[in-house]
Amino acid sequence: MQTEVLLGVIFLLFVIQVIGTHLQVKEYKRAVREMHKLGNVGIGSRRRKLGPSSIVVIACRSNGEILDGRIMQGMTILSRFRPMKGIAGRTIYDLHAEYEALPERRRAHYKGHIQALDALIARLGDGC
Repeated sequence: MQTEVLLGVIFLLFVIQVIGTHLQVKEYKRAVREMHKLGNVGIGSRRRKLGPSSIVVIACRSNGEILDGRIMQGMTILSRFRPMKGIAGRTIYDLHAEYEALPERRRAHYKGHIQALDALIARLGDGC
């Protein structure tokens, strides 16, 4: 009897994980779609084995001016994208230089931001 209950609980947790993953992927696609309507999009992530991870989505014009940024941070499937404050109106080049000037330990916190900016710089540098 206890074995069946344990297997039932494990199965239920698996189903909850699948549903949560589906909802999080849906949220990610929605955020990227909204940002892509604004302009060029760069995406970066900071993954950690322990502790909260983050996904960063930044949209900019062809001249590098940042239009909007969103970040999803957390450890659970309940995390949602939130607006990034203080980056709209800046350029991807200035923001990238600011992050690169940070000390190594502090820069690691902004790894996802830097990846998103690197993707935008590469895209705009290719003339797309």
